Amino acid sequence: MFKNLQMQLALMGLFSLSMSVSLAEEQRVQFGLVASANSSFYEDVGQDHYFLPLLLVDYDRFYLQGIDAGYRFFQGETQSLAVEVRRTFDGYESDDSDALKGMRDRDQAWEAGLVYEVHLLGGQAKAKLMHDISSTHDGFTGRLEYERSLKTGSTYMVNWFGGSEYWSRKKTDYYFGVTKEEATSVRPVYSADESYNLFAGINAVKRFNDRYSLIASAEYQWMTNEINDSPLTTRQDQWTLYAGIFYEF
Repeated sequence: MFKNLQMQLALMGLFSLSMSVSLAEEQRVQFGLVASANSSFYEDVGQDHYFLPLLLVDYDRFYLQGIDAGYRFFQGETQSLAVEVRRTFDGYESDDSDALKGMRDRDQAWEAGLVYEVHLLGGQAKAKLMHDISSTHDGFTGRLEYERSLKTGSTYMVNWFGGSEYWSRKKTDYYFGVTKEEATSVRPVYSADESYNLFAGINAVKRFNDRYSLIASAEYQWMTNEINDSPLTTRQDQWTLYAGIFYEF
């Protein structure tokens, strides 16, 4: 199953570290191969494993960070404001597990909105407000994140991060609700309300030389009862591990 919430969240942390690390220049292009593993909220889906290519670009006010692309229309010394478009990996297909059979597929979405970043207390704070522009779930997402250096050397950096993400009722219900037509004797009708998650993790980067870097990320996420109470899920938390080799042009 390639479409899932945890994929999106972990990639955000991985991209954030890669594009903010001070071991390289501000304007750059990187190409990498990333391997990952994560658990899933959905019943009987098990663990997901991926191997995928990623392109990261940060040039002046424009950035492309794999699933996110944006333009910083305001950029000061310690803060910036950008408009951003992203492709999410949320959702599932009905054949992902026996527990999801009979459910309509829940599709990925295109979202757009504003991103505010500011240097704060020795770290980097980021706030996002995104809305569905693809008429997939018609909801919106709010995200607050803080990242700060834990240990830094001449060729490496380790950051810790944490934050919370909010999903509106429409978005939560689309991905975790069960309609009357989808209900069965063991899968009752369920209408999900708005939800949020708490997450924390560690990002690390190691520069081998001027061209090659190793980037790794580990994250733990906890969701509210709106997700846990869904008949489609069996757990309230998730973990994700990522590692990738990147080449800088």
